[in-house]
Amino acid sequence: MRKAMVAGVALLVLAGCTQKAANSYSGYVEAQSVAIAAPQSGWLSAVAVDRGDAVHDGQPLFSLDATQAGHALQSAEQRAQAASATAEDLQKGARAADIAPLIEQRRQAQAQLDLARSNEARYAQLEPKGFVSAAQMDTLRATTRQAEASLSNIDRQISDKQLAARTDQQRAALAQAEASRADAASAAWTVGDRDVHARIEGRVEERLREPGEFVPQGAAVVTILPKGREFVRFYVPQSDLSKFSVGRMVHVHCDGCADGLTAKVRFISTVSEFTPPVIYSVKERQKLMFLIEATPSRPEALHAGQPVDVSL
Repeated sequence: MRKAMVAGVALLVLAGCTQKAANSYSGYVEAQSVAIAAPQSGWLSAVAVDRGDAVHDGQPLFSLDATQAGHALQSAEQRAQAASATAEDLQKGARAADIAPLIEQRRQAQAQLDLARSNEARYAQLEPKGFVSAAQMDTLRATTRQAEASLSNIDRQISDKQLAARTDQQRAALAQAEASRADAASAAWTVGDRDVHARIEGRVEERLREPGEFVPQGAAVVTILPKGREFVRFYVPQSDLSKFSVGRMVHVHCDGCADGLTAKVRFISTVSEFTPPVIYSVKERQKLMFLIEATPSRPEALHAGQPVDVSL
């Protein structure tokens, strides 16, 4: 009786294993890592995260030495200030101190004109009586006109000094000031970009470089596994390939996972390959398999590298 019961249990277990082999496919969880590279070349001054650390959006990751970039920013800011001051100055007239010498020259020219007019008027009364010749009167009148012209010239110089620069000069100066401010903003961005912050949430997979190393531009410093980007990879023999299509839902089973975990097929390879080494069966290694990828409905329930079984 006991032998019969044991035999019956063995047959049930064997039947269960046979059913799982037919309807379940071995695979593993994968995650697409993101390499966080240095946006500029320079000496690595600090790395704020380590392997396995959880990171959130905006968290500091690493910093490059910003000494040279800081000097460039200071120079750009000073050039911007100088250009702005020049543009503002061209919109103003001359200072009172610049006009003061012309004001003094005008007083002298006015005095000479008053004297010339007075002499001309006095001698003009004597001309009809014959005490002054016509040549003398011509000289007096010429002196008066010369004094008037001199005063008019000084007045014009004062007016020009009080006016702002020409419109074209003002526009050119304003454009130069705007360009200088843009250069300063670019230099400030360069300084800020040497402190690299996370732009995704996830977990640090690898810390590739240490402080004190010179990092070329574009070289990765850390790699991050983004949160929610886990996916399932499993392999299906050619005989079962027709059961799968992109968009079909599959069930995912793993040790310690909650029941009811599903995933949607997102990719089916068109090229066959040998059974991957994560499947240790000698029989399975002799078959050609097709890779299938599926996106889990709850990626946070899985971990990269975790072995899973997938069923329909």
